[in-house]
Amino acid sequence: MLSKVLGFSLILSSLAISVNAQVTEKDVTDNWQRGAFQWPTKKQYASFKFLGKNSEFAVAFIYPSSFIQWDDRMPSLAMVDCKSFEMIGGWLVTDSTDEKLVKDPTKQIEEAQQVVNDFCTTHRNLFPKAAIY
Repeated sequence: MLSKVLGFSLILSSLAISVNAQVTEKDVTDNWQRGAFQWPTKKQYASFKFLGKNSEFAVAFIYPSSFIQWDDRMPSLAMVDCKSFEMIGGWLVTDSTDEKLVKDPTKQIEEAQQVVNDFCTTHRNLFPKAAIY
């Protein structure tokens, strides 16, 4: 139960933070630890926070297969390692009460992995001077 509460609080806290579209030199060195990216053509959005361990981020994301509730896409959460481009844990919101394992080889997992790839690539491109790179 505590892990679900922690995950939900990470989603809520990360959704409230955005990244300025025009990145300055100070932003590149100081503000790489949290923010948000969106890819309108892919209908994806990711909000993130650096976890302070190796190259791991908590990433709340919405993608085309996100479950829709109350006419909104529900965010899922992934723990991401941007050095290896791996999803190392997380929760995918589904239309049932059953939890899905991240290792499940479904189309939803493949799309979530694409969000991870897009997130890590975008973060690395925008913040090449971040301490983890």
